Amino acid sequence: MTNTELLLKAIQDSGLLRSAILAQMGIKSYATLRAKIENESEFTASEIDKLSNILHLENNQREAIFFASEAELNSAN
Repeated sequence: MTNTELLLKAIQDSGLLRSAILAQMGIKSYATLRAKIENESEFTASEIDKLSNILHLENNQREAIFFASEAELNSAN
């Protein structure tokens, strides 16, 4: 599962506009990206790779954001 809080923080910390992220990822609408961020749909492996590169995520950040367990997400709340 995606850790929404960590991903939104990484996006904010990047200083990039969401429109720039969408363009670099090749996603047509923000609604599509939002659904993935909010765990309504899943990121594909290639999307995780692209977004990790766009946001300059370290391996440990990528793992914490995109491969969070439900237990980890529940303990954070």
